[in-house]
Amino acid sequence: MKNKWIATLMAVFLGTFGVHRFYLRQTEMGLFFIGIYIWVKFINILGFPFSTLWGWYDAYRYLMMDQNEFDRKYNSKNFRDRYGNRRENAKNDTYKQGRYIILEQDQTNENERSGSVFEKYRKRKEIETFKQAGIKHFNNYELKEAIESFQQAILKEPKDNSCHFYLACAYSLSENAKKSFEHLNQAIINGFKDWNKILTHESLAFIRVLPEFELFKQNQYKLTNEIIEKLDLRENRILEELKLERENLLQNPKNAYGSYFQQIVNNEFK
Repeated sequence: MKNKWIATLMAVFLGTFGVHRFYLRQTEMGLFFIGIYIWVKFINILGFPFSTLWGWYDAYRYLMMDQNEFDRKYNSKNFRDRYGNRRENAKNDTYKQGRYIILEQDQTNENERSGSVFEKYRKRKEIETFKQAGIKHFNNYELKEAIESFQQAILKEPKDNSCHFYLACAYSLSENAKKSFEHLNQAIINGFKDWNKILTHESLAFIRVLPEFELFKQNQYKLTNEIIEKLDLRENRILEELKLERENLLQNPKNAYGSYFQQIVNNEFK
């Protein structure tokens, strides 16, 4: 703990030799004072060596310096360089390099800041790449690939409302009503407000004809537990119907295939 008054007295009486600088852990500056005294002692002002006047100037600075300012500069954990330059906020992680303490945390933060800019740019590029790939697949009616691309984009940025809207459209075309409603609801939560597009986009035609959509619309385009339950019941009903159809095909394979073949023949001669 360095004392302000001791430093001031040293600067007044021993400032010629830079003792006050050694006391304040500014070794190079102390050696510089000695160098001035030895090599430049022929430069006298009013009969005093130049280093003495500089020491008195330092004493004046210490005397006029507020105690908090003195502690911040010379007693804080932020001792940084030979000139007494320090930071306001204390750093915990330090290591010694040579005679001076280098703030390792400063370097880490700087790397993190520069790295974060690069990471944000790379993340935006990845999101845009997945999104453009999804749009291309969607326009080509490659629904499975489109869904996978938009899902990858959402993993990078869950609040991208355009990706959620495209997913709602893709699931609607795939006749997956529940998934379509869920992503449409998420798009609206994240800021999608183009109601006319919801009501007119041809890809959403499948869910618009469902009675659940009218409930969704009446609830100001918000998904409720009631709507989800109705969608679950609808999916279960469809699965049961498909299961019954499969069982019928397995029980009567010949009649089923014969009917299917007869239907194809009839279509050819229409």
